[in-house]
Amino acid sequence: MIEAVLLWLVGIPPVPESMTFCGMQARLLPEARHAIQQYIIKLHEHQATLNAMVARAETLMPYIEEALLYIGVPEDLKYLAIQESRLNPHAVSRSQAVGYWQFKDFTAREVGLIINDTIDERKHLFRSSAGAAIYLSKQYYRHRNWLFAIIAYYEGGSGAIPYIDTAYREKNEICIHANTHWYALRAIAHKLVFEPLIQRRVYALRPIAYQGPPIPAWKLAQDYGLTPDQFLELNPWLRRPILPGTRPSTYYILQPAAVSERPQEPLKALFSPANFSAAYASVPANYRYDTGATDAAVQTSGSLTADLPLPPPSPKGTSTTSSVAAYLPIQKEPYLHQEWAYPPPTFNRRMERWNPFHTSGAPALIIHPRRAHIHIVQQRETLRDIAFHYRRSLDKLMSYNRITNPDSILPQGLRVLLREERPYDEKPVIYHWR
Repeated sequence: MIEAVLLWLVGIPPVPESMTFCGMQARLLPEARHAIQQYIIKLHEHQATLNAMVARAETLMPYIEEALLYIGVPEDLKYLAIQESRLNPHAVSRSQAVGYWQFKDFTAREVGLIINDTIDERKHLFRSSAGAAIYLSKQYYRHRNWLFAIIAYYEGGSGAIPYIDTAYREKNEICIHANTHWYALRAIAHKLVFEPLIQRRVYALRPIAYQGPPIPAWKLAQDYGLTPDQFLELNPWLRRPILPGTRPSTYYILQPAAVSERPQEPLKALFSPANFSAAYASVPANYRYDTGATDAAVQTSGSLTADLPLPPPSPKGTSTTSSVAAYLPIQKEPYLHQEWAYPPPTFNRRMERWNPFHTSGAPALIIHPRRAHIHIVQQRETLRDIAFHYRRSLDKLMSYNRITNPDSILPQGLRVLLREERPYDEKPVIYHWR
């Protein structure tokens, strides 16, 4: 009690026993409150730095909030941008994560951001925020809890599994304790610090859409009464002083006069919010975790070993024996619901040609193999067999799926990607069917 009074006297908010976070009722145990309080005190140590972050947030947060609202994620996630970069678009981590939301190159590309020698959308205010919202949505539909999605933002989708308490999946409540991941504790600390301090919104930036041939930055700056340096400072996502013509883009200028309503991002459709449960869930909704078990078919690196047996599916109501096993129906996967059928339809000659390895009762490919994006391994298949059947480059399939031995017999039910690389934060997914 005395400590809480002293903190209040110096203007540091005490950590409550319960609070609302990302729409959930969070209960904070004493050890967790102490850890959060220590970090809050650390944020208040340098008052000038804290005031600068608040002033920057008052200008930039309206555009971040717009992106999060558009994608459909909780507004409390906006504090992650402060936690990640202090809202500095030029921030670069030791692991080469860049921008407001500290995206690594491959993760940014996964969520639709463009990175080339001309632009880096990790530094674009709206687009990087929309990309972060998409990534967090993907992790939410994988782990079914926003706190776990926040942990996955730092650890990766599979890396977050050891920190997940399955009792709180699909629940509107969460218990924060001493073993809760430190990144989640800091996210809560940032909300407690900045929520009461960010009291106003300054709509200083005006987004303008452009689509056309490449145009020099100095020409646009001249049109709006800015110097080239001022224009590039407002648009740090430009790597070169030229606005490219590769796709429609939004650049920012200063508002000529104060406005009372936030200007709207004119090119939201480039990040159109999808049905995330269907389009971004890497495994079906009834995916089951068993964090204490290891998958014999998966090494810690996420690559596959050769000729290791796959355990049979567990009976209903019991946990799986594999941390990456997933149960059909396969309709929750992108592409799969268009390319595969389960239970399989009645076969004809054409279907038999499309399914040379088909096992009775297993899913069946229902489109021409040349149009397929994903393959489900069936009986005694190797990657070389799959590459030959789909007329794909064997080297590319080995790279996409991080398989080192193309002649090893793959685990039955393994998902093999045919046209794109498996995300770095995702272990191989293996389906079981009955």
